[in-house]
Amino acid sequence: MGLPAALRLPEPDERVEGWHISPLVDLSAYALSWVWVLVPLLLLGPARADYLWVYLAVIAITDLHRHFGLPYVYLDSQVRERYPARFWLLPALFFVAFAASPTLVRSDLTLGAGGLCAIGAGVVLLVQIMRRDGGPDATPLRHLLPLLGAAYGVAGGLTFGVQGIDGGWWFYAAALGASTWIDWRRLSLAKTAPAETEAGKEQAIAVSGGRGFVASGIIVAILGVVLLAGSTLSEVSLDAVLAAVGSFAALWNFWHVYMQKFGILRMYNAKAGGAAPAWLDKALVLCWLPLYFAWLGPMYREIAVDYFDDASAVLPGFISLLEQAMPVTIPVTVGLVVVIHILWLHREREAHGLRSAPRLWMVGGTTALALCFFVFDPIKVYMAFAFSHALEYCVFVWAFQRKRYHRPLTHRPTLGALLRHPVVFYLGMVVAFAVAIALLKYWGRYIAPDADRPELLGYRTAVWLTYWGIYQSMIHFYFDGFLWKMRLPSVRANL
Repeated sequence: MGLPAALRLPEPDERVEGWHISPLVDLSAYALSWVWVLVPLLLLGPARADYLWVYLAVIAITDLHRHFGLPYVYLDSQVRERYPARFWLLPALFFVAFAASPTLVRSDLTLGAGGLCAIGAGVVLLVQIMRRDGGPDATPLRHLLPLLGAAYGVAGGLTFGVQGIDGGWWFYAAALGASTWIDWRRLSLAKTAPAETEAGKEQAIAVSGGRGFVASGIIVAILGVVLLAGSTLSEVSLDAVLAAVGSFAALWNFWHVYMQKFGILRMYNAKAGGAAPAWLDKALVLCWLPLYFAWLGPMYREIAVDYFDDASAVLPGFISLLEQAMPVTIPVTVGLVVVIHILWLHREREAHGLRSAPRLWMVGGTTALALCFFVFDPIKVYMAFAFSHALEYCVFVWAFQRKRYHRPLTHRPTLGALLRHPVVFYLGMVVAFAVAIALLKYWGRYIAPDADRPELLGYRTAVWLTYWGIYQSMIHFYFDGFLWKMRLPSVRANL
């Protein structure tokens, strides 16, 4: 009996009722995927040394999953050409930030009001470009790149050529000018927009915001806020800015993890007929977060302060407030969880008659994992949560690609050719993005602890990979936010 038969895998083009792949695979990779790690962890000791290799395996699969969807984007021309700014401009900017981060952290450079305005305006401009990319209002790269090059090139020249003025103001003006031109062009084209094609409808699903959105107005508002703040704005170190970026990525990670479980529930809902409301699925997934804050912070104060050492100046006081509020917050947050689950079961009964086994198993598994935080070591449960998330993603992408590329496509994507040898392809992914990254991160620390730690350009490879993890994870979060929308016909066709 081969592995596909043992796992009861259907043929790639076979329709599966209710489940995504098969009951056995879905339960193992989605609903109960956390069990594979939590059970061994609970059988091992409390110190990291007791479960070191499990810890390293979780880190490895986490790194793997963040890169697992990239071949679908960059090795399939049909996908790659849909969103040129998202798939090329954004990663290029993040790569520059990644390459500069270790040096910037060590520098003594600070940002004044002009620099902070420039960063804020640049972020708004980037969001403006990304949110329209791929839609009818998008600015083509052939126009966008010269525009940005000219605007920021002039700003750079003025920064070095004009003395006595904070160079940040020139870059703020560059962002404002570019944003204004993009707004003007979009509003002008809106009057003569062509009828939307079927292909355009597909891409429009991933384009956010109404046509009345004017980004340049937000950039002007940033200037107003700075002028109102006046002298209260002090110099901000680049180290603090990068710490803020890392904190943002961490918060985005929480949202991303829960939205993936929400996405799996919506996938099962689509397969069951699509009658369950999306807001209630989302509420069911997110309702645990207030209870986590109310209970876990005060109960595991030392772990929280040690784990989030960057916030050690404010975290103890915040946890003390949570502890004082526990007589109120615990009943309220527990009540919220109970009410949401009762509502979900009621609506599920109305929508599917409590007969959608995949949805019931997914909710049961997610709820059981959430409850584990209150029973077992939260660090171990968190590791199981991370493993669960990574395994869910890898299996989903594998199954999607298995369906999409099982037959030759007319545009002959490179990924389709590589997946004719799936074992070799996926083994290569594991070696490149799990094994290699783990070795570069932990060689000389956890792996071969007596060896010298590897370095690159004067910095340890672990430092480089820390920054790579921050920027690449945000790319991963962002791409997943629109690539796998259940409303996309190209996604639904390969579920």
